[in-house]
Amino acid sequence: MKTSIFVLAAIATLSLSSIASYAKDEMAMPMPTSKATAQKDIVGKGTVVFENKAVGNVTLKHEAIPAIGWGAMTMEFKVKDKMLLDKVKKGDKVQFTLEPQGQDYVITSIK
Repeated sequence: MKTSIFVLAAIATLSLSSIASYAKDEMAMPMPTSKATAQKDIVGKGTVVFENKAVGNVTLKHEAIPAIGWGAMTMEFKVKDKMLLDKVKKGDKVQFTLEPQGQDYVITSIK
């Protein structure tokens, strides 16, 4: 009887430590839309590949953006104001600021 109680206590202890370890790992994962990210400017640097002023999109080959856990890649972004694209053309090196909008990010400034 004492052995059974000891075994059950050992199993319970191991289970609790595994759960705590799992929860700690989950909390360490970067969340792109967390409050901390929403409060800070998300700044990136890149090169303009293509701009579509009529639609309000720009394709950028950007460096890594650590604030949201992105590696370097080429992707298309919407711009908050189409007039932002009057300042850029294909081949320009730019710095831009992103803002979360639903599941996506929108460029709010570009220079």
